[in-house]
Amino acid sequence: MTIDQAALGSAVKAVVVAAHADDQAALYRAVMPPAGTDTPPAEVTAWFGTLLIHLALAAAITSKLERGCPREAVSGWIGEVLGPPPTPALLRAADPGRIDHVEAVSAAADYSQCHEYAVDLIRLGLAEPDEAPDERGVDAHCAVTNDSRTRITVIAMLGRLAAVPGGRA
Repeated sequence: MTIDQAALGSAVKAVVVAAHADDQAALYRAVMPPAGTDTPPAEVTAWFGTLLIHLALAAAITSKLERGCPREAVSGWIGEVLGPPPTPALLRAADPGRIDHVEAVSAAADYSQCHEYAVDLIRLGLAEPDEAPDERGVDAHCAVTNDSRTRITVIAMLGRLAAVPGGRA
C-alpha cells in the first residue's frame, strides 16, 4: 500500500487540532484512513502505523529535546505538557457512581502504559540518524498499532504533545 502523503499530512493536522480541542468525535474522524471503513485490514494497519510515526515525529520536534536524550527526559517533558497521570482516586472522584475502584485502578494503569508507549515512540523521533531504532520504540509501535483502545489514547496523547498547526488552539 502506498500512503497518500497529502491525506496523511491532513490527518496529522486534524488529529493535533482535535486533541488540543479535546474533541473525541473529531479525533475519531481524523484518524480514519482516506477510504474509511472500506479500507482493507492490512492497509488500515499500515495507515495507523504511519500515522503514529508522523505524530511521534511532530511531538519530538515540538519537545525541543536533544537527540538521544534519556527516557526520563522525554517522560518528564510529557508530564510537564500533559500534567500528572490520573490516579485511581482522581478517576473515581470524577464519577463515583459509575467508576468503581477496580475500574479506576485499571484505567490508571492503562494510562501509565500509554504514557510509556508515547515516550518510546517520541524517542524514535529523537534518535540519531545513524542510530539503530530502540527496541522499546519498535515494540511500542507494534503494541499500539495492534490495539485499538491503546492506539486512540496514544494518538490523542501525541496529538496534544505536537504543536498546533498555525499556532491556534
